Amino acid sequence: MLTSQKLIHRRIIHIVIIIMTAFFAYQFSNWGDALWIPISVLAILGPFSPGNSINKSKQRMLGSIGGLLLSVLFWFFLQNFPNSLPVIAVILIYCVGFCLMQKYTFFIMLVSIMLCINFDYMNLFFKNEILFITDRIMCVLTGVIICLFYEYFIFRRSYDNAICLIESERIDSLMQSLTEKSKKYEDSSADICAVKLDECINPLIVEIERLEQLKEMFTHSYSDQKKPLLLIESYLEKLNSLYEQLTLELYSSLR
Repeated sequence: MLTSQKLIHRRIIHIVIIIMTAFFAYQFSNWGDALWIPISVLAILGPFSPGNSINKSKQRMLGSIGGLLLSVLFWFFLQNFPNSLPVIAVILIYCVGFCLMQKYTFFIMLVSIMLCINFDYMNLFFKNEILFITDRIMCVLTGVIICLFYEYFIFRRSYDNAICLIESERIDSLMQSLTEKSKKYEDSSADICAVKLDECINPLIVEIERLEQLKEMFTHSYSDQKKPLLLIESYLEKLNSLYEQLTLELYSSLR
């Protein structure tokens, strides 16, 4: 029977294989900027879960292409107005904070722009700007292709119906425990009841957030996750219902 621990071990092995392939491509390619192949793969595999990695690979590709194309406009602008570099640098740094709260696409787009401007300012373009941008796009594309090839064609069926990640027994135990505790505190004084109910609500919020993240991962996964998604929806409905119940009891105890 597939357990959560076995699935994690399997995922670690798969990630090692993907990273080794990326470094192999870097070692034997003739591109001057081939180091971006393993860098892109490492960044894509950051979420660890296969569903989020697939989604992140798409975002990285779109962000890199968009950022590199925009950097050409910045480059032409700075060629004509070089004294505006400090102003642009301040604006880009300010945008970093904003992009951290947005999709990964916008963050990597901004990083690509800043890297190109930095390389140009430090005269690190060993060829010319257009060739550098072309090489960078090709390397990122290669990294994305490596990830998608393994995730979709090789490892796709390894994660089918990964119900074990939901941890149904633990969630059932948690809901039963919280329900019993809330009933036990009903006869307590108002202050004690409010504190204890608040202690019950906190683990409930953590569990709801975990299932929401798991739902997002399964939604983006190429493998068959129909059963886990249905089970997650069921648990989210129950947990949210319990959360509303405990919240109402908490407000009632504070009156």
